[in-house]
Amino acid sequence: MVLTGIQRKKLDDALRSGGIFVTCGKKNPNLMSTHWGALGSFWNRQIFVLPVRKGKRSHEILEEYKSFAVSVPTTDMRHELMLCDSMSGYTVNKFEALHLHPKRARKIPAYVLGDCGLILECKVIYTALPTDGFIEDALRADMYDGKEPHVMYFGEVVECYENK
Repeated sequence: MVLTGIQRKKLDDALRSGGIFVTCGKKNPNLMSTHWGALGSFWNRQIFVLPVRKGKRSHEILEEYKSFAVSVPTTDMRHELMLCDSMSGYTVNKFEALHLHPKRARKIPAYVLGDCGLILECKVIYTALPTDGFIEDALRADMYDGKEPHVMYFGEVVECYENK
């Protein structure tokens, strides 16, 4: 599955201008927002790399289901993204709290966000911790001193579509 140039631009623009939503899980699904990630080609596959801190509810669900959906806003959803950032999936059903509409994913055991215009469904094929190898000292100090490390989830894009 390869994204078109227009779809890649929508994803890049959303990451730069406010963020994207990520959903995971089939039973008791979770919604999170993120402001960074990477789309690229690894192992002859289209991959989205998603960083998730170990202490997050999404990390727990990703470990169980090994899949996630990237829901890219194509209208202004900065307010919802900001509110999502401030909520914990352990205590709040973010779909309900934010009045957003989950919709069953096509190819993975998860939901997607029906309110977003571009959907990437991803199957996790590799995970890595950035703290396992070399990490530049300033980056380590900025991102990880006293904080849980991110697990980098390499998700193969198995489905990509415009959500009407």
